[in-house]
Amino acid sequence: MRLRGIGPEVLLLCFLLVGAAAFALGRRTARGRRMRRDVEYFTGLDHLVNDRYDRATEIFTRLATRSQDAEIQFALGSLMRKRGEVDRAIAIHTELAQNREAAIRERATFALGLDYMSAGLLDRAEERLRDLLGSAQYRPAVLERLAWVYEQQRDWRAALDIFRELPADKQREGATVAAHYFCELGEAAIAERDLDAARAHLASARVHAAEAARVRMLAARIASAAGDAPRALDLYSTALGGSRAIRDAFAQEAHEALQEHSAELDARLDSKLPPDPEPQRMDARFRCEHCGVGSVTWHWRCPSCRTWDSLQSVHIRAH
Repeated sequence: MRLRGIGPEVLLLCFLLVGAAAFALGRRTARGRRMRRDVEYFTGLDHLVNDRYDRATEIFTRLATRSQDAEIQFALGSLMRKRGEVDRAIAIHTELAQNREAAIRERATFALGLDYMSAGLLDRAEERLRDLLGSAQYRPAVLERLAWVYEQQRDWRAALDIFRELPADKQREGATVAAHYFCELGEAAIAERDLDAARAHLASARVHAAEAARVRMLAARIASAAGDAPRALDLYSTALGGSRAIRDAFAQEAHEALQEHSAELDARLDSKLPPDPEPQRMDARFRCEHCGVGSVTWHWRCPSCRTWDSLQSVHIRAH
């Protein structure tokens, strides 16, 4: 059928113009929605960076209900973890771990590992992190987190296994930490009266950090446990003479171990580290140089920030 006065070419052109107008209008509307979403997203990030968690949560929750964009979901999951709402973070990341894209699944699996660590569910954290050991992108971060998990569990052998998986340059950087792991095993062996095993762990610790204070202390303890008083005297003198912090932490132990040789130990130490004439306030004998936390007792690893060898002596004049 032909409309009077209007040819088919004109009708075709009208249809094309209407279609183009509808397409342009749709794109403009979608672009407007994307722009509004982007503005909200970056506003949420600003709140997150400035620790305005309540306002950031409100924005990201609203965005997440309107969009399946993975970045928004990950931002919301991370925010939930920071707020301590770990169950919600786990739920978000569990859903993302079912995504069809491998990169999103890996990222979600790593986030789940962090969620479980935050919740104290170390077995589940270990399981999720181990799933990513074959990932080129996440393997370095996974090894670091797994070492932390095993330290929390005091599974020093597993921590050493992770240490051996590190690249050579990272092993050199973390040599002192590996020595601490061997010293933990050595001290456990002393407690079990297995001095042969303790000496084996000491030898391994010396391979990594022969001059470390803890390695020297382990050697002194082994000599003392073996009843070799002259050698124990030499080793305690060396160990305690290295720093004021170590002397303050272990002088009493050395005196009890050496007994009649205690006076000679003090003489040797005084020649290296003269006694501090100022009294110490006992609310904090040691302080972490990394995070600043104070402690009455000695820790090889800070109980707050978990940094090895970070405690130093505190000498404050009593009021």
